Amino acid sequence: MRGFAPVILILCLAVPCVAQESRPAPAAAPDPPIDVTKLGVSLKRIQRGLFIAESREKQGGDAMHLEFNVQVYGRSPKIEVLKGIDLVNGAVPGTAPSHQQVIEYLTPQIYRTPVMPVSALAMWAAQHFWEKGKKSQCEEEIAQYRALVMQGVNVSAPRCTQ
Repeated sequence: MRGFAPVILILCLAVPCVAQESRPAPAAAPDPPIDVTKLGVSLKRIQRGLFIAESREKQGGDAMHLEFNVQVYGRSPKIEVLKGIDLVNGAVPGTAPSHQQVIEYLTPQIYRTPVMPVSALAMWAAQHFWEKGKKSQCEEEIAQYRALVMQGVNVSAPRCTQ
C-alpha cells in the first residue's frame, strides 16, 4: 500500500501536463503604419534641435561631455491645497469628531427621533383639559347638591363620580 500511494500521486500530477495541447504561437499581425501628424510632435523642431546639437558637438569636440536640452510646452495644473475647506467656521480636517457627531454615529436612527410626536402631545393636552373640565363640573354639581341638602330641599344625588 505504501508503494501504491506515491504512484497515484505522480499520476495525478502528470495528467494535467499530458492534457495540455501544444499549439504554435499565432503569427504577429503586421503593425499599421504610424501617422506622425497625430503624435503631436513637430518634425521641424526636432530637426532644428538636432542641428543645434550637431553644431555644439563640432565646436566642443569632447565626446564624453553630454549635454541635453529639454523644452516642455504646456500649462502647469493649478494646485489648490485648501479647496473646499472652511478654516473659519468649519471643523479642522483630521481631528477628533465632536460630541454631537459621536452621538449621531453611535445612536441608531430609530432612537434619534423625538420621544413623543407633537400630535400625541397635543392629544394628551386636549384629553387632560377635557378631564380637568369634567372634574371641575362634577365638583360644582356636588357643591350645589350639598348646599341644597343643607337648606332642606329634597333633590336627587349627582350622577358624576370623582
